[in-house]
Amino acid sequence: MREKTTTVIFVLMLALFFALALIVPKDERASVIENRPLASFPTLTAESLRSGKFQSSIETYLSDNIGLRSRFITAGTLLERAKGLSLSSGDMPDDRVITQPWGSQLVLSQGRIMEVYKKMPEVTEQYISVLNSYSAEFGTEHNMYLMLAPTQFEFDLSPYRNLADSQLETINYVYSSLNGFNTVNVYDSLAEHRNEYIYFRTDHHWTQRGAYYAYCALCKAQDVTPASLDDMTVHTYSGFLGYLFNQANVKEYAQFADDIEYFDFGKNYAITIKEKNANGKTVSYLSSMYRLPENSMANYGIFMGGDFSYIEIDTDVGNGRTALIIKDSYANALIPLLTANYQKLIILDPRSYWGTVGEITAKNDIDDIIFVNYALITSNADFVGYIDKIMK
Repeated sequence: MREKTTTVIFVLMLALFFALALIVPKDERASVIENRPLASFPTLTAESLRSGKFQSSIETYLSDNIGLRSRFITAGTLLERAKGLSLSSGDMPDDRVITQPWGSQLVLSQGRIMEVYKKMPEVTEQYISVLNSYSAEFGTEHNMYLMLAPTQFEFDLSPYRNLADSQLETINYVYSSLNGFNTVNVYDSLAEHRNEYIYFRTDHHWTQRGAYYAYCALCKAQDVTPASLDDMTVHTYSGFLGYLFNQANVKEYAQFADDIEYFDFGKNYAITIKEKNANGKTVSYLSSMYRLPENSMANYGIFMGGDFSYIEIDTDVGNGRTALIIKDSYANALIPLLTANYQKLIILDPRSYWGTVGEITAKNDIDDIIFVNYALITSNADFVGYIDKIMK
């Protein structure tokens, strides 16, 4: 009798949890903290139900969309912070290491917040295998490029640097393991300018200045002349507190808010964005390459407005060349610079794109296929799976 009562109570609690997940409003701030779109309610079909995909998608949807998710994440961060280190650093806030509830670590040192890179060899091997599959599928008709960018922690000189594995070692290993790819030596280009403002202090991205030096490295790999900074107007917005600031939840680091530079060619091209709406229908609308803030403050969304499933940019370069870019958010600050080199850019975000690269290459005269990723993608099994999923 007791077991039956326990079972009933358990089922009722599950039903209550399910009901609350649907009733309590979705916590949009969680998407900002976790730097990814939250899962949408899946479409029920006979095939998805039979394969188990619908059940798995429902589980992900409930996990992502439970009300107050960001509060739970923050609470977990505060609890885990007790595991951190704390070293005095004069007038600066104390240095520390924060372990996130999901296991990743952040280093807060000298006014910067940085991700700690940890190798996951099995994921790196999967990443290499997927890219080699792309080369086998598309490499005979298109030029293949990989730009794998290190984060600022790779150039950190503090004692905390020993907490991380070498991104350079992983980048070199990936590059040496690829077939049919032109690899872009971003590392040396960034290392040469490491004393400049090439990474944000409170965010995991490079600045557009850092992206410019990566752009120069790509031009070198393609044997073309890069556009000159001297031909661009530099605009600056202040007060940016980034993704890592939200993750760390250390309010005193607000004093290290970033400046966002953007480089103006004098041609803020219109871009075509395509997304899926709540009904699964593809919708298109026009936006701008630089999404300028209405007030004096800006965020990383200044570059194309953020991450979208599909973007097209048509320029007046007139050289007839088209690039397909398969990217994570590191590419956002880079893509405006590429408008100096291509007549057309097609940009896919594999995390949310619904089609395939094969469909894109069949409908468009693509010259170059360029993967733009940052080094931590080599430890991100989910992202590697997304790249694999959209190939064909």
